[in-house]
Amino acid sequence: MRSCSACFFVLGLATLLCFVNSEILGNKLAFATSAVPALRRFETNRCVLQEPGSAFALGTSLVLAPTENSARVQRASNGASSLFMGRAAAVRANKKGKTDAAKAKLYSRYGKMVTMAVKAGGTDPVANVQLGKILEQAKSAGVPKANLENVLKKANSKDTADYKELQMEVYAHGGVGFVIDILTDNNNRAAGDIRTVVNKKNLKLAEPGSVAFNFDRVGLVQVQTDADEDTMTEAAVDAGADDLEQMPADEDGKSNGYNVFTEKADLMAVADGLKEAGYTVTEAAFIWKPKAPMEISEADEELNLEALDMLEELDDVDAVFTNMA
Repeated sequence: MRSCSACFFVLGLATLLCFVNSEILGNKLAFATSAVPALRRFETNRCVLQEPGSAFALGTSLVLAPTENSARVQRASNGASSLFMGRAAAVRANKKGKTDAAKAKLYSRYGKMVTMAVKAGGTDPVANVQLGKILEQAKSAGVPKANLENVLKKANSKDTADYKELQMEVYAHGGVGFVIDILTDNNNRAAGDIRTVVNKKNLKLAEPGSVAFNFDRVGLVQVQTDADEDTMTEAAVDAGADDLEQMPADEDGKSNGYNVFTEKADLMAVADGLKEAGYTVTEAAFIWKPKAPMEISEADEELNLEALDMLEELDDVDAVFTNMA
């Protein structure tokens, strides 16, 4: 009898131990299972802060613990159009944005020039020599053929605006000045938009001639070529040019060609001469070339560059010239 009691006692103890072990094991499994989403949430909330000027602009990763605010941070990240990883990507994106804006400006400029040429002499590029030259330059500059055809179709319409060329002059920071070339169908709108930028960036409008006397009005022919400077100089002189300089180098340290300067009356003759010599002319235009570029402080230069960017973004502004060194 005692032996049976002992057997029942041992059997009951074994059952109890099994039950306890199963509970412990179940809790461990439950914890492990619930920990996986937590770890996933933790990994998901790893992000890069891309705030200009901060240490995180270099691409440093910031790990956020899964809190109530994490969900809001994650939604904000998912809602962004892109997430840039580090300074290099940010620079590339900024450069691409500026390149796209420059292209749009270029297309718009040639569209206005084509419209002006058509209204002055018709849509036939053979009979209208000025139009033919503009179309040729536009193609060399990379303006899509479809864009030019669309402008030609609309240019003779009564609804198409008449564009006029104007200039405005501005005193900038550090004693330098801006000369602004305007191509517009609405003088009041153009002047108003420029005044807005002038006031916002603490510049000052100047009387006609008070800034322009620091510049020479000359012709500029831009040539895309890999030729060395001696070869290009010889070709430019033969075509009737006055001077030339290499274009600023790109990020790889390579120049894309030369700026060839001419007298105003010789602009198209030089452009044609260089084309006949086998060079690719991407631009032929009148510019304001500073007589004596001025050195200014970095702070003033930064302020002026910000103002230049804002002015160049205006639809009616064709180009902005400055005598900053």
